[in-house]
Amino acid sequence: MKRKDALLFLTLSAIWGSSFMFIKLGLEGGLTPLTLVAIRLGLGALVMLALVRQQGLRLPQSGEMLLALAFLGFINNFIPFTLITWGEQYISSGLTAILNSTVPFFAVILSHLFLADERLNRRRVAGVMVGFLGVVLLFAPDLTDAMTHLTDRLAGQLAIILASAGYALGSVFTRRRLQQVPAAVLAASQLGFAFLWTLVPAIVWERPWQLRPSALALFAVTWLGILGSGIAYFLFFRLIKAIGATPTTMVTYVIPLFAVVFGLVFLREPLHWSYAAAMSLIFAGVWLVTGRR
Repeated sequence: MKRKDALLFLTLSAIWGSSFMFIKLGLEGGLTPLTLVAIRLGLGALVMLALVRQQGLRLPQSGEMLLALAFLGFINNFIPFTLITWGEQYISSGLTAILNSTVPFFAVILSHLFLADERLNRRRVAGVMVGFLGVVLLFAPDLTDAMTHLTDRLAGQLAIILASAGYALGSVFTRRRLQQVPAAVLAASQLGFAFLWTLVPAIVWERPWQLRPSALALFAVTWLGILGSGIAYFLFFRLIKAIGATPTTMVTYVIPLFAVVFGLVFLREPLHWSYAAAMSLIFAGVWLVTGRR
């Protein structure tokens, strides 16, 4: 990897790693979950539409393709973004990022079911089991309380796990149905549809015009929209072109490290020994599942 590409790689990791911190700041600053997600998606869609126009591409026109992209926006953006934002009301940004790194485990199971060329083998099964132990380690402190009542913290953790499953399903669906769509068009379309999915519930249930968010919250959601959902995709596609798809996807292993550091330094979130142990197990499981060194 060239020095310039390495810098882009670290920049992308830092932007996506910081997203969990800015979600927390937006929530603490007076924004409600659906409203925060809607603003983020709207800004991200505008950035990606500008990129589509700059590249001279066109958005899909066929009804079948638009229906597939609408479904992708629902399962790959609306559901995960909403669940993650809601869940971060009850758990730290660092823990959210660690739990979100379980996406590959759901992906390998769904790929086995729906993609003929990505079947499970012993190594992948072992990876899923090792990663599952890491998730259990994160859940362990709250499982005792869950025996008597469902705690908010446990509900937040479960929301992030469901969000990870949504990301995995979106990835498999993209591979199966939308592999020929240019990356910029795919990103712009799914963000646009996800914005539409989010807009009506946000208006009906949260009445965003009544909110009084702080300046920091507005800065946070602007960061999430322009950088976390817009510029980040541009860097992602540029890296794919420069170093290839497989090396670029390694960014998902670095994001939790940045997220934990940002949460520790800027939000004063506690750092538990179980986080390091769980992250080690999850990363080991991901390595077994993907076979990447």
